[in-house]
This record gives sequence, C-alpha cells and structure tokens, in this order.
Amino acid sequence: MRTTTASPGGADAATTARDAGADTTTRRVKGTRRKTIEKAQRPKKKKTQKLPETWTASLAAFLVRNQIRMSLTLIISLATTHIFCPHLRPITRKFYEISYYNESTGKYGKGLDDLYLVFFWITLFTFLRSTILDYVLLPLAKMGGINTKKGIVRFTEQAWLLVYYSVFWGVGMNLMSGSPYWLNMEELWTDYPVYEVSGLFKWYYLAQFAFWLQQIFVLNIEEWRKDHWQMFAHHIITCALISASYTHHLTRVGHVILCIMDVIDILLSAAKLLKYLGYSTLCDYAFGIFMVGWIVGRHGIYNMITWSVYRDSGRLITPACYSRASDSIIPGLEVSWPITRDTFLFKSDTVCFTDDVRRVFLILLVGLQIITLIWLYMIFRVAWRVVTGAGADDTRSEDELSDDDQDIQEEQESSGDSEELEQMEEIGEAIGEAEIRAVNGLKKKETVVDKYGRVTRSRAKRGD
Repeated sequence: MRTTTASPGGADAATTARDAGADTTTRRVKGTRRKTIEKAQRPKKKKTQKLPETWTASLAAFLVRNQIRMSLTLIISLATTHIFCPHLRPITRKFYEISYYNESTGKYGKGLDDLYLVFFWITLFTFLRSTILDYVLLPLAKMGGINTKKGIVRFTEQAWLLVYYSVFWGVGMNLMSGSPYWLNMEELWTDYPVYEVSGLFKWYYLAQFAFWLQQIFVLNIEEWRKDHWQMFAHHIITCALISASYTHHLTRVGHVILCIMDVIDILLSAAKLLKYLGYSTLCDYAFGIFMVGWIVGRHGIYNMITWSVYRDSGRLITPACYSRASDSIIPGLEVSWPITRDTFLFKSDTVCFTDDVRRVFLILLVGLQIITLIWLYMIFRVAWRVVTGAGADDTRSEDELSDDDQDIQEEQESSGDSEELEQMEEIGEAIGEAEIRAVNGLKKKETVVDKYGRVTRSRAKRGD
C-alpha cells in the first residue's frame, strides 16, 4: 500500500488558498448583495395615471375602431338603394355623378347639389384610408422593420398621405399645364366670373374639398398631436378658401395654390417615411430638398399669388355684381349679407366681387401664411439638428417622436425588470430565500454568510 504524507508547507499553502478563495467568494457575494439591494431599493419611475375617458373620447375611440365598418355600410347602402330603388335614382345618382352638365358647352356648372358628391367622397376617403392603412401599409411597415406601435401608426399615416398627394398633384398639374394660366398669373383673373369648368376639373376640386373636410374629421377623432390646433386652423382655412373660391368662381387661383401645397407635402411625407424606415442619411438629404421646396413654394410662389390677389384682381376684375343669366354686370347693385349668403348657397345667379370680398380672401391667405411661417421656424430647428449631426426629426409633431421613445423606454424598463429578476434568482441560489425577501423589501433581514459564501442563519436586523 502506497502511503502519502502531506508536508506541513503544503497544508499551509492549501489552507491559505482555501481561505483566500473563501474571502473572494465572500466579497463577491457581499458585493453582489449590496448592488442588488441598492438596485431593488432604487425608487421606480412612476407611470402617469390615465384619467377617466370622457364621452367625447369614448365616441372618438368608437369612430376610430369602426371607420371601415361604418363607411362601408354607408357605401353599400347607397349602392343598394340606387340599384333596387329606381324611383330614388334621381337623388342617389347625385352621390356618384357630377351635377349641372351643360350639353351646349360640354362643361359643368356649380350648385348646391355638388354637396352630394362631396359627402360621398368624404365617406369613400374614410373607407380607403382605413382599409389601406390596416391591410396594405401596416404589413409594409412591419416588413420595413418598424416594431413600435407609434412608429407603425406614423409610417402608415405618412404613406397614405404620400399616395394621396402624389395622385392629386399629378391630376392637378395635368390640368394646369393645359390651362391659359400656366405660368401666367394675370390669366387667373381674366374672363371672370368663370361659371363652368370641365368634368375632370370639377371632380378634382370637389374631391380636394372632401379630402380636407375628412382630414378635419380624422384630426379630431384620432390621437391629438402637439401641433393639433395649428393643423386644425390650417384645415379650417384651407376648407374656407376652397369653398369660397368655388362659390365665387375663383377656382383658377385655388387650383394653383392646391398644386404648390401638394408637392411640398409629397416631399415631407417622403422624408418622414425614410426616417421611420431607418434611412437617416437619405432622410437628411430628402429633408434638405423638402426645405428648399417649402421655402420656394409656400413662401415664394404662394406670396406671389397673394400679391396677385391684392394687385391684379382689383386691376383686372371690375368690382361689381355679376348676373349669370345675362352674363353681364348688374349696375347699381350693392353687396349685402343676403346676396353673399345666397351666393354661398347657390340660391341666386348673382355673384359679387368687391374690395370687401377681396379683403376676406387676403385675410384667409395671410392667416395660412402665418401658420406656415410658424412651421418654417420649426423646420429651421430641424435643419440645425441636421447640421450639428443630430439628424432630421419633424418638430411640428414632436410628440410622435416622444411617443416612439416612450415605447422604446417602456420596452427597456420591462427588459430591465426581467434582467433584475433573473439576477435576483441567481443570487437567491447562492444566499438563500431570506436574502430574496430582503432584496424585495418584504422583510429587512441580516444574513450571516460563512467564509465559503454559504448562508448559515438569518436574523432580524436591529435598529431598523
């Protein structure tokens, strides 16, 4: 039998190594214990308590959830009535067809029945927007790697606007390129009043009016943004200008303004989509193009048109009241509220263009310019971020950025809580369940650990 004799020096070395290892283990356990307790006792960020929903908020939420169902129900009901109730077709066809066709000229006049077509397109835009957002653009957003709820919402909204503005800007430019006022502002005021327009032009103008009315609806039922009231004022002024120019037969100038506005919105939506998809560099370049287009279009050409309203309209249009029946000026007729009211409601063939009417248009145009100047200031702030390397973020709706960040922050907090729980479980295996209760703050205990890092006992800590 082989006998092994341990030398005293070897035993001392083993004991020293064991003691050093125990001390290391003890220090590691105590250090981990201290860090975990500090982290567990760190005050948590309180989440904002949601206030009870009001009846208006509940109604808005209901409308948002049922946009497709409600709009589709209206469209199907109208189509069913038109097909199976022939005696009602004189009314139902007004929703589908352009009214006031003049066979002698091949053009269309204007009248109160045009509101039927406007209502139909408000309903159709609501259906198209909700359907395309949910079933076309939402999958595209996920394919593009957008994971946050707010990011998906913003992407789908901007993609829809890009589609709309691209289509209607194309139609508008096609109409304007063949018009007498193409690159000639004085022609905006010749041959006034222009009572009749082509079928495509009338559909284009009324569909634009329906879109902006529908945007007011969307703006108020969906989640409010930081610039809600600016957008609301913008939409109200836009609808007022479209309706007033239509009833006062000034659709030429309205047409030009719509075209220069739409092309800028195309550039803005494209830049935002690049941002949401993560193409920061391309977004910065697109933002630069958008910024130049904004300044040229909304503060250059737009103000040239406003100046033309001030200068050319009074020079090229004789201030007076005009009769459509006789296609001539009505001498000696003074403008009054009943005449103005009947003009808006198409109850009279008389339309008046006076200095007061021109001032109303100028006030609306200047009001719109003030809003765009406020946005221009915000655009310059974004430009400064790009120059300083921070990247292009649209400050007009900074809440959308903060919402995205909030989603990410909540995910990180949730992830952090999971990691903390895992760490506590690992420590629990080493220092026992009593330590877990101490970390969670259920009971403040003092744990006794021996030199090997094992829990020997746990007793209530004095002085707590």
